[in-house]
Amino acid sequence: MAKASIPVDLFNPGQVFACMGFLEGADVLLGNAGGGFDWTRAGDCYFHLAADGETNPIRAALSFVRTAEVKWLSPRDELRERDGGATETRSGLADSGDPKDADLPGLLRGQYDGVVREIPFGYWADGSTRFSTTFKKSTNGASSHIRFGNALAALKGLDEETVIADPLNQSARTESLFRFDPRGSIDPIHGGFSPDSLRKGAKGGLDVRVATYPVCELFAVLGLQHARPERLDPERFAYWVWSHVALPPSLARAAIGGALGLGEVRRFVVEDVEVKKGGDRKMNFVTEEPRPW
Repeated sequence: MAKASIPVDLFNPGQVFACMGFLEGADVLLGNAGGGFDWTRAGDCYFHLAADGETNPIRAALSFVRTAEVKWLSPRDELRERDGGATETRSGLADSGDPKDADLPGLLRGQYDGVVREIPFGYWADGSTRFSTTFKKSTNGASSHIRFGNALAALKGLDEETVIADPLNQSARTESLFRFDPRGSIDPIHGGFSPDSLRKGAKGGLDVRVATYPVCELFAVLGLQHARPERLDPERFAYWVWSHVALPPSLARAAIGGALGLGEVRRFVVEDVEVKKGGDRKMNFVTEEPRPW
């Protein structure tokens, strides 16, 4: 099996969800993927990923995402992606009772090792009874298509070898993303100013932007397709991480939302609040809970 390790900040929900995205991608492309976290080295934490074959699984996932086609999926011909994304009709699609043209699910489709592979995304449209995260909203004209496209374009502009070594910490200047990574947003109350207000100032404004992390955001979208954190209340959720054992996607999806009794675990609680009613949310505080288990 091929193995890879990448740095991860366990206090960053987006980075933890992105590790799930790399795990899901490696499983689709290479098969028999397994992953787990390692915090045994003081001050450092890593996500270890392994999969069949001899190809670095991080490299495989990134290479596929760079070259794959993005397709948006619709349950009927007349419902097309709002902002021009290539839309494909698929019968029996999803469970969402009333999908919106700005929020259609999608997939990445491409060739890998001579075989057509697909990695789905669009957890926001599944209409299931699982904790329906509201990390993504189509406010301010930023549909799923726009946000995903922004992340993908920025990823393609980054140096490939640098990204492979440390994908979750590569920053870029982008338009709106999904707000998975708390580093990519600023709370005016705590930050002391509003970049949006400065850009939209009456006298032309100042083009001030907070650094964003497109690789982290994009793979977090892929990682949440089949997994959910633990819902606590409308403004808080929790996620779990595990160590000393490599879990396949089927178990990792459950482990992110609750302790499975496999290996050592840690639990993090996130304050996730709406910036304004019906709009995007921001992850303001992340705290680790004491271990009663």
